[in-house]
Formats: sequence, structure tokens, C-alpha cells
Amino acid sequence: MKRVSAGISIIELLFVILLAGLLAAVAVPHLPMGAVGKQSAKTAARQLAADLRWTRQLALADAAGNPSGYELRMEGSEPYSGYSVRNRQSGLTLTNCSFSAGVLCTGGRSFAFGPLGNLLSGSDSAIRLSAGDIQYSITLIPATGAVLCRKED
Repeated sequence: MKRVSAGISIIELLFVILLAGLLAAVAVPHLPMGAVGKQSAKTAARQLAADLRWTRQLALADAAGNPSGYELRMEGSEPYSGYSVRNRQSGLTLTNCSFSAGVLCTGGRSFAFGPLGNLLSGSDSAIRLSAGDIQYSITLIPATGAVLCRKED
């Protein structure tokens, strides 16, 4: 009499899982992780540009009651660890933001907007963010306070 197998044994299943695990352990360290760094730099640059625009908008919206304006100030030393947005008249900090690991931020330290939305005297007008070989530059037009964010080639 011949016995017919109706399925696979637990030993065969464990062997296949072990083999797949070994292949994954060898292959995963060799996968390119540059895309993660590229996305981190892009996200950080977009967030910083958006917060610079928000800081400018706060200065415009509160112009009648706050002639001192609002400021986005980088935290730590270069490369900066993050930034905060504060009301220059009251000194109240509205938000804090930290950069993720691997993102380097260099350049200007203080970006203060007056009640007309322009950069105040003494403010910086450029900052750079990078992760790996990807770089973004953020430039502010002093007269208008416009914020431009672009990827460097």
C-alpha cells in the first residue's frame, strides 16, 4: 500500500521560513536607504518654509496690536537642532520644532517679520537643509518677506 501525502509537514514549513529569513537578513542591509534621507530633507525643508510663511502671516494678522512682529529663531548651534516661533512683543513661544536625525540645517539664525510682513533689520535671509547628498535652500526676500524653497542641483 502506498501512502499519499495530503499537505506539508510542520518541519517543511519551518525550513522554508528559516530560509526566507536568512535571505532577508543578507539582502536588507544592502538595500539603498538614500530615499529615506532624501524624504527627510524634503519634509524638513517644506515644514521650515511653511513655518516661515506662518510666522510672516502672524506678523501681518497681528500688525495693529503688535508692532514688534514675530520671529522664527533657530535653536542650538550649527547645524541647528530645530527652531521656535515666538511673539517678539510678549516673548511668548508659539511652537517648537526639531529636525529629525540625519537632517543638517545651516545658515541664518533669526528671521523676524515686521507688521508689514517684511523682514526686519538684522534678520537673516537664507538657510540650507541637507540629508546625504540632497540639499534644499530657503531664501527670503527682505522687502516683502516672501519665502522661496528650492532643491539644489
